Amino acid sequence: MDKSIAGRRPRIPIQYLAILGATLLMVVMAGSFGWLNYQNAQSLLLDASGESTRRFTEAAAERLRTYMQPQRSQIAAMASSGLRDATSIEQRLDAEPMIAEMLGNNPNTDAIFAAYPNGEFVLFRALRDRAGDPFAAPTGAALLVQSQSLRADGSMAGEYRFFDAEMKLLETRAVADYRFDPRQRDWYRLAGQLEGIAVTEPYVFHTTKSIGSTVARRSPDGRMIVGLDVTLATIVSILRPLLTTPSTEIVLLDPKGRVAAYIDATKMVRSGDDGSLRMVTLPELDVPVLQHLAAANRLDDGHAQASVAGRKWQVTVKSLPVSDLGSFKLIIAIPEDELFAGARHVAGLNLQLAFVLLLAFLPAGWLGAHLLAKPIVQLARETKAIASFDFAGESKVRTIVAEVAELGKSLALMKKTIREFFEVGRALAVESSFRGLLDRVLREGISLVQAEGGAIYLVEEGTRQLHPEIARTKDGPVPPDRMLGGTIAMEGEGLAGEIGQVLLAGKISLVERELAAGLSLPGFGTLAPDATGTRLALIVVPLFDRQRKLIGGLILNRSFRAVDKGWVPTGQKVEMIRAVCGSAGIAIENQLLLQAQKDLMNALIKLIAGAIDAKSSYTAGHCARVPVLTKMLAEAACSEKDGPFAGFSLSAEQWEAVEIASWLHDCGKVTTPEYVVDKATKLETIYDRLHEIRMRFEVLKHDAETHYWRGVAEGGDPDALRAQMAAEIKALDDDFAFVATCNHGGEFMDPAHIARLSGIAARRWKRTLSDRIGISEEEALRKNRAPAPMLPVDEPLLADREDHITYREARDKTGADASRGFKVPMPEYKMNRGEIYNLSIGRGTLTDEERYIINDHIAQSIIMLESLPLPAYLRDVPELAGGHHEKMNGSGYPRRLDREAMSPVARMMAVADVFEALTASDRPYKKAKKLSEAIKIMGFMKKEHHLDPDLLDIFLRSGAWQRYAEQFLDPGQIDTPDIDAVLRMQPA
Repeated sequence: MDKSIAGRRPRIPIQYLAILGATLLMVVMAGSFGWLNYQNAQSLLLDASGESTRRFTEAAAERLRTYMQPQRSQIAAMASSGLRDATSIEQRLDAEPMIAEMLGNNPNTDAIFAAYPNGEFVLFRALRDRAGDPFAAPTGAALLVQSQSLRADGSMAGEYRFFDAEMKLLETRAVADYRFDPRQRDWYRLAGQLEGIAVTEPYVFHTTKSIGSTVARRSPDGRMIVGLDVTLATIVSILRPLLTTPSTEIVLLDPKGRVAAYIDATKMVRSGDDGSLRMVTLPELDVPVLQHLAAANRLDDGHAQASVAGRKWQVTVKSLPVSDLGSFKLIIAIPEDELFAGARHVAGLNLQLAFVLLLAFLPAGWLGAHLLAKPIVQLARETKAIASFDFAGESKVRTIVAEVAELGKSLALMKKTIREFFEVGRALAVESSFRGLLDRVLREGISLVQAEGGAIYLVEEGTRQLHPEIARTKDGPVPPDRMLGGTIAMEGEGLAGEIGQVLLAGKISLVERELAAGLSLPGFGTLAPDATGTRLALIVVPLFDRQRKLIGGLILNRSFRAVDKGWVPTGQKVEMIRAVCGSAGIAIENQLLLQAQKDLMNALIKLIAGAIDAKSSYTAGHCARVPVLTKMLAEAACSEKDGPFAGFSLSAEQWEAVEIASWLHDCGKVTTPEYVVDKATKLETIYDRLHEIRMRFEVLKHDAETHYWRGVAEGGDPDALRAQMAAEIKALDDDFAFVATCNHGGEFMDPAHIARLSGIAARRWKRTLSDRIGISEEEALRKNRAPAPMLPVDEPLLADREDHITYREARDKTGADASRGFKVPMPEYKMNRGEIYNLSIGRGTLTDEERYIINDHIAQSIIMLESLPLPAYLRDVPELAGGHHEKMNGSGYPRRLDREAMSPVARMMAVADVFEALTASDRPYKKAKKLSEAIKIMGFMKKEHHLDPDLLDIFLRSGAWQRYAEQFLDPGQIDTPDIDAVLRMQPA
């Protein structure tokens, strides 16, 4: 075997490597992305949870350290108060204002009391929580004074005194069985033994069943022991921010391991064997994770993981000092399934997305890899032709891919070209407009080869025709009127056909022609001989996009005389043109793609607007006509030379914002239920409920016939019974006809009609079937607000029932969202389907609730538009689109903006919206108005400060209304309005 062959490294075609590599890379990336995303999300959640727990724990610890501080101040004041000298309950009540203020200032203090060596006792208790009141306090009671005083015979008299918030006595109640010897209490003995403040360990208060501690102190003269019952219940509110998930468990243990604070207070207290109340221990809470921690004795400070019944928990234990009560233990247990639920959900979505993208991109990757091989092979061959460039240095590329290895040999020859190419590329990069980009490419090409001029042609989409886009000479641009129109057929004849064939070949070529009369080329005009020469040379450079698809061509020209040698640009210049035009092709493609994206976005916007118009025949065509009117009015305002809008103008970006805002001004209507927008009768929802009422009347008519036949069977007078039946049936027919008439909307509802409806509603009919079976879950929830009656049941013929009402939830309060500036008056209910309520509608067919739903579309439009990731120059779109229902006097909606708070374009859109609504002929609920009627109404709206007077005057003076009418209105609507009369109107 030939050693040179045996030692040669294997070469694998790049298309196979690319296909295999792309497939493996996408699989690995998809899997890695999903796994790393989940791990990162889990780690972030753990860190966030730990940090949140740490911050809240530190805040809770700080508050607990000073939890008893206010009581220390209060007990000191009480020990020196006049209570020590008081010998009767009347004297002791003198301290009531001071004590009431103390109780009001500190919600932790449950009661304040004083005990005397003779067994007398007085206690002041704030009546904060009236639930389960053990004292049967009278209405309005805010303070209870419990007292025990010695009678003359040596017995104790127990009394309750109830005071209101103004400290007025409401009731004095003798309590015969009130027996309490304070001298037997632990706090009394401790306070009597100590010079300072005595604090008991936590225990269960007998009266309130809550957990707390008693703070007591002996008066300086020893004649009284004062004390405060301090409840620990408010500690729960301190710990509540630590509830990060629904199943999070938080418990606070006192120094003896008893539960001092827990979210569910009902579990904290149990009865002892002797009937007394006691605090529970951690296992007695009956919470598995807490029982596990107690059993495993894992109550040392720190963070750990626990597994209970197959469920994993993140557990944090921390010691918290509570002032005067010692060191408490705070235990926080968070289930991992809830803590990491968001991470798992996101990871699942990411994996699904990655899988879908993998399936979508695999064919594209295979096709792209295959196509990628062809230009690389071609590029490897073409780089050999670059050897005429003078480059220094050499680059070596080691690879097993034969084509890339060949390309690497040519890289060293490209350095200088790349440097020059970057200079030109930077020049092209500064151009932001499409025509500016084309002009810059043309100027660089003319400069590189010292051409006299040139032109750029682009391929017309879907054809094999080249259209001249721009032309210039070395001295400046060629005006469009001097460019010969037309296109170049790439498969035609003559000079144009030859150029087309050269471009199709994809190579830079030199084409020469004799200048002669009649010779012409689109973009260059006529090519007759003149003083500068008799021959023409053209450098034809194809322009490609990223996929090497021909998108156009650069043609540079130069004329010379017959005696001259001709025009032969050097190979270096030609190659430089090739490089420049390669970047130019990409830049042109980018601009075309950007424009295509804008066209797509505009098409989608119009698609959405069209869908909104098509959703209901009540608004058909509205979203498409308002943009036309808005543009007409904006153009008229820009043309103003005098007045408030003199100098008003819009940039290209602002015009784009106007276009988008006007097309999407009613996009929120996609959230408006069709049955509300299309509500044609008062009882109509998804169907007309008049049919239900008709059936009830039919039942009553049948009952009348049944009553007649029963009477005849029982021996009654047939004629009298028949007359009675006929009268009853006629009354029912008349009443139903009246109800059916009321079902149609009008401008006014007579109070007498409403009274008659109430009379009809008083009729009763018998229902024997349950109305709670076979219905939707949502309706069942409304029905179940009230217990089901026993069947059969007599019911009103018309009714406003509780199940007719849909209560408003937080998500339904967008119109009252102050954070967005919405100020729409919001009805109490989301929906009220009451039959009498709907039939009594005064004007039209809509209830206040339904009108709110319709008006809410503008708030929804603003919310939807503000949620879009709009670029900076389109950030005003929500404001422009969301102001067309505002009025100049600030009485509009949803933000009640006045004229000064609205932008000019938003005010223009309001004018356009009103004019279109008044003149629309495709609304089934109203007759289209003539021009004179519509403009007269708008004049009154101008006078009442509803429309901008200046913009309405511009709209009328410019004739925009007439141009719109000629384009969109029916001939029968077009008459001669009194424009001058409206122009003379001034706001009141």
